[in-house]
Amino acid sequence: MTAIPRRDLLRGAALLGLASPLAACGSGGEPVGSKEAGPQGPVIAWMHHEEANDKYFNAKIAEYQRQFPKVTIKPLYVPIANLDTKLSTAFTTGSPPDLIKVGAWTLAERASKGQVAPLPPAEFGAGSLDELKSRFDTNAFAALTYKDQVYGVPIDFNSVHLWYRRDRFEQAGLDPDKPPATWEEVEEYGRKLTTGSQVGLQWQLADNIWAMLNFIPLINGLGGRIVDETSGRGGLNTPEGIQALEYYGRQGNPRLSDPVGAFGLFAKGTSAMLVSGRFTSSLIPELNPKAKLGETFDSAVVPSWAGKEKVASGYSWGWMVAKKAKNPYTAWHFVNWLSSSANVDQQLATTGLVTPTAGWQKLPSARDQASQQLEEQLAYTDFGPVLPQWTETIKALLDALESVIHKQRPARDAAAAFDAAVGRILK
Repeated sequence: MTAIPRRDLLRGAALLGLASPLAACGSGGEPVGSKEAGPQGPVIAWMHHEEANDKYFNAKIAEYQRQFPKVTIKPLYVPIANLDTKLSTAFTTGSPPDLIKVGAWTLAERASKGQVAPLPPAEFGAGSLDELKSRFDTNAFAALTYKDQVYGVPIDFNSVHLWYRRDRFEQAGLDPDKPPATWEEVEEYGRKLTTGSQVGLQWQLADNIWAMLNFIPLINGLGGRIVDETSGRGGLNTPEGIQALEYYGRQGNPRLSDPVGAFGLFAKGTSAMLVSGRFTSSLIPELNPKAKLGETFDSAVVPSWAGKEKVASGYSWGWMVAKKAKNPYTAWHFVNWLSSSANVDQQLATTGLVTPTAGWQKLPSARDQASQQLEEQLAYTDFGPVLPQWTETIKALLDALESVIHKQRPARDAAAAFDAAVGRILK
């Protein structure tokens, strides 16, 4: 669904020749966009590197610049492990990019420091925030909201699934059309799938966000929580937390390695199961061209504990504009253009990333099984704690998980250490 009608976009472009050059210039003398001038001038955009998305984004930049020739989008693709550090340095020195693709889990920290600008409905042709929200799926902005203020437009909106290798299931005598539905079955299947250097379920290790995404379905599915955000207390040193930690530590083999971790191991068939998002449908064939969705590998809804309620974990990246952006109008205009139905459909088909505009599930590229599973799971998806101290808190979670899976500490000791660390972090 297009947030600004095409006639309004063209009207804005036509106004380019009517605006005062002085009024449409930034502090550096370069022209910048405005409601009166329309989109123009340079926009510096930073995002994490991902091959399929980089190619798609470069094509979209070229298309947008043909439509709005007075705009120059200047992208920078940063390795995902370096993006937050690079952004923090840019904000500290007062020279952030205009447009940023930010992991929503870091939003509370960015917003609490005044680094990102609130989402302006008027720049999207909407009379109110509620009107703008109505153009997107239910709860699409939940992960991009801090203290009742929305700060970005969602992209790569995801709920994690269970991905599994059909070929490995067949080799182990398991029905590839009947993936495990419970965590107990995942472990049972895993024993049959583990032989030599091959394993059943392999977690994505040594990564903050994946530590959270992997662990939420386990602990929340048992009725626990990683952190009680109201009291500021950790929740691992509980029966639910310890059971979840023990289960986590029994899966996979932490000594296995690949340049892209569990994703690469799954692509090669070393592991037979992976907890990951909708993007996996395009990522795995990139890593292994012989792997075909629906033939070599497939997806299922995230498992639940037997007899317990379903819980999935989710995340969102968001397009955000720096509070000190030099060309905010054009940056938001470009984001709005990216959110048109045609672009959302093309993005999903090309990259596997979902921009959750209203009705995205009915787009031609969303007719696949993984998209249907994503839609089903959103009703019970938890996006994790919203904390300015998210990085330190989830780093403590990662430390607990790593110490258990590497057999460095028993689950009970790791849980106690985590809760103590959270007490210091959130005091």
